[in-house]
Amino acid sequence: MARVKVDPELCVGTAECVRLAPQAFEIDEDRGVSVPQSGAATTDLDILTEAAFNCPTRAITVHGEAQ
Repeated sequence: MARVKVDPELCVGTAECVRLAPQAFEIDEDRGVSVPQSGAATTDLDILTEAAFNCPTRAITVHGEAQ
């Protein structure tokens, strides 16, 4: 199971993570930053890793094991 964190100080709200893993991320419209959703825990680790890699500010960290 994966654990996902988004650093709100680094996130600029490009929503690239939402595009790649909509079940795992959502943009908090009030703050303009991405927040992990409960679906992140069961999202494929490769998809989460791709979302973290494609984050332009590297605000996403992923910890977990492949299923």
